[in-house]
Amino acid sequence: MNRRDMLLLLAGTAALPDRLLAMGRAVHKRAQAGTLRALTPQQHEIAATIAELIIPKTDTPGARDAGVPAFIDVMLAEWADDEQRKMFTTGLADVDARSRAAFGKDFVACTAAQQSEIVQDLDYELAQLRDAKADTSRQFFGAMKWVTLTGYYTSEVGASSELHFRVVPGRYEPCYPLEQP
Repeated sequence: MNRRDMLLLLAGTAALPDRLLAMGRAVHKRAQAGTLRALTPQQHEIAATIAELIIPKTDTPGARDAGVPAFIDVMLAEWADDEQRKMFTTGLADVDARSRAAFGKDFVACTAAQQSEIVQDLDYELAQLRDAKADTSRQFFGAMKWVTLTGYYTSEVGASSELHFRVVPGRYEPCYPLEQP
Protein backbone atom coordinates (compact mmCIF):
# COMPACT_ATOMS: atom_id res chain seq x y z
CA MET A 1 0.00 0.00 0.00
CA ASN A 2 1.47 3.36 -0.94
CA ARG A 3 0.89 6.71 0.72
CA ARG A 4 -1.72 7.77 -1.81
CA ASP A 5 -3.73 4.65 -1.01
CA MET A 6 -3.40 5.46 2.69
CA LEU A 7 -4.73 8.97 2.11
CA LEU A 8 -7.70 7.53 0.24
CA LEU A 9 -8.31 5.12 3.12
CA LEU A 10 -8.27 8.00 5.57
CA ALA A 11 -10.60 9.99 3.35
CA GLY A 12 -13.32 7.65 4.57
CA THR A 13 -13.00 9.35 7.94
CA ALA A 14 -13.69 12.77 6.39
CA ALA A 15 -17.01 13.03 8.22
CA LEU A 16 -15.19 13.33 11.54
CA PRO A 17 -11.84 15.00 10.73
CA ASP A 18 -11.86 17.39 13.67
CA ARG A 19 -12.83 14.71 16.18
CA LEU A 20 -10.32 12.22 14.79
CA LEU A 21 -7.55 14.82 14.79
CA ALA A 22 -8.43 15.94 18.32
CA MET A 23 -8.47 12.34 19.55
CA GLY A 24 -5.15 11.64 17.87
CA ARG A 25 -3.53 14.77 19.25
CA ALA A 26 -4.72 13.91 22.77
CA VAL A 27 -3.28 10.39 22.49
CA HIS A 28 0.00 11.72 21.12
CA LYS A 29 0.23 14.14 24.03
CA ARG A 30 -0.24 11.32 26.56
CA ALA A 31 2.27 9.19 24.64
CA GLN A 32 5.03 11.72 25.29
CA ALA A 33 5.51 10.29 28.77
CA GLY A 34 7.63 7.58 27.17
CA THR A 35 6.70 4.72 29.51
CA LEU A 36 5.15 1.55 28.15
CA ARG A 37 1.74 0.80 29.60
CA ALA A 38 0.21 -1.99 27.51
CA LEU A 39 3.10 -3.62 25.66
CA THR A 40 6.33 -5.23 26.73
CA PRO A 41 9.54 -3.78 25.26
CA GLN A 42 9.73 -6.74 22.83
CA GLN A 43 6.11 -6.28 21.71
CA HIS A 44 6.66 -2.53 21.40
CA GLU A 45 9.66 -3.04 19.12
CA ILE A 46 7.74 -5.50 16.93
CA ALA A 47 4.88 -3.00 16.61
CA ALA A 48 7.34 -0.16 15.91
CA THR A 49 9.07 -2.17 13.20
CA ILE A 50 5.80 -3.13 11.53
CA ALA A 51 4.56 0.47 11.69
CA GLU A 52 7.78 1.66 10.06
CA LEU A 53 7.32 -0.93 7.31
CA ILE A 54 3.77 0.33 6.74
CA ILE A 55 4.87 3.99 6.64
CA PRO A 56 8.62 4.06 6.00
CA LYS A 57 10.81 7.11 6.20
CA THR A 58 11.36 8.52 2.71
CA ASP A 59 11.56 12.18 1.80
CA THR A 60 8.91 12.56 4.50
CA PRO A 61 9.08 11.25 8.07
CA GLY A 62 8.19 7.64 8.82
CA ALA A 63 6.01 6.09 11.51
CA ARG A 64 8.76 6.12 14.14
CA ASP A 65 9.44 9.82 13.50
CA ALA A 66 5.75 10.54 14.03
CA GLY A 67 5.64 8.73 17.38
CA VAL A 68 3.36 5.97 16.14
CA PRO A 69 4.83 3.22 18.39
CA ALA A 70 4.05 5.22 21.55
CA PHE A 71 0.64 6.11 20.09
CA ILE A 72 -0.12 2.39 19.67
CA ASP A 73 0.82 1.68 23.28
CA VAL A 74 -1.45 4.44 24.61
CA MET A 75 -4.31 3.35 22.36
CA LEU A 76 -4.01 -0.20 23.66
CA ALA A 77 -3.75 0.96 27.28
CA GLU A 78 -6.55 3.54 27.26
CA TRP A 79 -8.89 2.79 24.37
CA ALA A 80 -8.78 -0.94 23.74
CA ASP A 81 -10.72 -3.40 25.84
CA ASP A 82 -9.17 -6.62 27.17
CA GLU A 83 -10.29 -8.62 24.13
CA GLN A 84 -8.77 -6.12 21.69
CA ARG A 85 -5.50 -5.98 23.66
CA LYS A 86 -5.35 -9.78 23.67
CA MET A 87 -6.01 -9.91 19.91
CA PHE A 88 -3.25 -7.38 19.31
CA THR A 89 -0.64 -9.00 21.57
CA THR A 90 -1.51 -12.44 20.17
CA GLY A 91 -0.95 -10.98 16.69
CA LEU A 92 2.45 -9.64 17.72
CA ALA A 93 3.36 -13.06 19.14
CA ASP A 94 2.23 -14.64 15.86
CA VAL A 95 4.56 -12.32 13.92
CA ASP A 96 7.46 -13.51 16.08
CA ALA A 97 6.40 -17.17 15.65
CA ARG A 98 6.21 -16.76 11.85
CA SER A 99 9.64 -15.19 11.87
CA ARG A 100 11.16 -17.99 13.94
CA ALA A 101 9.53 -20.62 11.70
CA ALA A 102 10.67 -18.97 8.47
CA PHE A 103 14.06 -17.54 9.45
CA GLY A 104 15.01 -19.08 12.81
CA LYS A 105 15.07 -15.77 14.68
CA ASP A 106 12.81 -13.18 16.27
CA PHE A 107 11.13 -10.64 14.00
CA VAL A 108 13.21 -7.69 15.20
CA ALA A 109 16.44 -9.67 14.59
CA CYS A 110 15.54 -10.35 10.94
CA THR A 111 16.85 -8.36 8.01
CA ALA A 112 14.65 -5.64 6.54
CA ALA A 113 13.86 -7.89 3.56
CA GLN A 114 12.79 -10.76 5.85
CA GLN A 115 10.63 -8.41 7.94
CA SER A 116 9.07 -7.02 4.79
CA GLU A 117 8.29 -10.55 3.58
CA ILE A 118 6.40 -11.36 6.79
CA VAL A 119 4.45 -8.09 6.66
CA GLN A 120 3.58 -8.68 3.00
CA ASP A 121 2.26 -12.13 3.94
CA LEU A 122 0.10 -10.57 6.66
CA ASP A 123 -1.19 -7.98 4.20
CA TYR A 124 -1.96 -10.68 1.63
CA GLU A 125 -3.92 -12.69 4.23
CA LEU A 126 -5.89 -9.57 5.16
CA ALA A 127 -6.65 -8.92 1.49
CA GLN A 128 -7.83 -12.52 1.08
CA LEU A 129 -10.22 -12.11 4.01
CA ARG A 130 -11.56 -8.85 2.57
CA ASP A 131 -12.00 -10.46 -0.86
CA ALA A 132 -13.96 -13.28 0.78
CA LYS A 133 -16.10 -10.65 2.54
CA ALA A 134 -15.07 -12.14 5.89
CA ASP A 135 -15.22 -10.17 9.13
CA THR A 136 -11.81 -8.52 9.58
CA SER A 137 -12.69 -6.51 12.66
CA ARG A 138 -10.81 -8.94 14.92
CA GLN A 139 -7.88 -9.45 12.58
CA PHE A 140 -4.49 -8.27 13.90
CA PHE A 141 -2.97 -6.80 10.77
CA GLY A 142 -6.09 -4.82 9.90
CA ALA A 143 -6.01 -3.29 13.39
CA MET A 144 -2.27 -2.68 13.08
CA LYS A 145 -2.72 -0.82 9.80
CA TRP A 146 -5.60 1.24 11.18
CA VAL A 147 -3.78 2.31 14.35
CA THR A 148 -0.60 3.04 12.37
CA LEU A 149 -2.41 5.24 9.85
CA THR A 150 -4.42 6.99 12.53
CA GLY A 151 -1.33 7.55 14.65
CA TYR A 152 0.67 8.88 11.74
CA TYR A 153 -1.89 11.20 10.20
CA THR A 154 -3.02 12.64 13.53
CA SER A 155 0.56 13.39 14.59
CA GLU A 156 1.97 16.83 14.02
CA VAL A 157 4.56 15.36 11.64
CA GLY A 158 2.01 13.47 9.54
CA ALA A 159 -0.59 16.22 9.52
CA SER A 160 1.85 18.95 8.56
CA SER A 161 4.27 17.14 6.22
CA GLU A 162 1.81 14.95 4.30
CA LEU A 163 -1.63 16.44 4.76
CA HIS A 164 -0.29 20.01 4.81
CA PHE A 165 -2.66 20.75 7.68
CA ARG A 166 -2.33 24.24 9.12
CA VAL A 167 -4.19 25.33 12.20
CA VAL A 168 -4.45 28.92 10.91
CA PRO A 169 -4.80 29.04 7.13
CA GLY A 170 -3.21 31.82 5.15
CA ARG A 171 -0.65 34.13 6.63
CA TYR A 172 -0.71 36.91 9.17
CA GLU A 173 -0.53 40.36 7.63
CA PRO A 174 -1.13 42.98 10.35
CA CYS A 175 -1.04 46.13 8.21
CA TYR A 176 -2.70 45.18 5.00
CA PRO A 177 -3.98 48.17 2.99
CA LEU A 178 -7.62 48.08 2.05
CA GLU A 179 -8.60 49.50 -1.30
CA GLN A 180 -11.67 51.69 -1.61
CA PRO A 181 -13.92 50.93 -4.63
